Amino acid sequence: MRTIKILITVLCLGCGSIVFAQSDETKTKENSSKETVTKIIRIKGANGEEKVIKKQEVITKKSKIKLNPGDEDKTNQTAIYTDEEVAVQKSHSSSNMETYTKIPDGKGYRMTFLNKSGNKVSKVRPLSNGYYIVNMGAKDNCLGHFDKDKNFILEVYDSNTDQVTTTIYKPI
Repeated sequence: MRTIKILITVLCLGCGSIVFAQSDETKTKENSSKETVTKIIRIKGANGEEKVIKKQEVITKKSKIKLNPGDEDKTNQTAIYTDEEVAVQKSHSSSNMETYTKIPDGKGYRMTFLNKSGNKVSKVRPLSNGYYIVNMGAKDNCLGHFDKDKNFILEVYDSNTDQVTTTIYKPI
């Protein structure tokens, strides 16, 4: 009985080492490196809410290996590393998106619109049919409404160009 246990143990260890040795040799080795750079920016809004902007870049560097042309006839040739090829992959950043925050104030909302040009705090009052009047200053009144995804669509009339500009703000 003891001989069978020893025989099974040796057999299992032998099979395991053969499988482990085979798996290491099948891996391909590349002369490359990958680096991920993440930047997190936190912005505190006027209403106390915090906005987090996350920028992430994945940098991949590869250098090519070439054989030395002077060693063509030799058995042991030397390798020459050429310049690196660098690829940068950027992830989507929330700083390029227009977003909003809202706080109910009894008559409607106090909304903060965050975009590339800066933050605008405005009063938003309900009208009929789900539309809102948005007051962004003394003479700047706009029309807005929420869509099914809770995005706030703001429509502004520009008297200089005689056109209506539509901006979509996403909730934070």
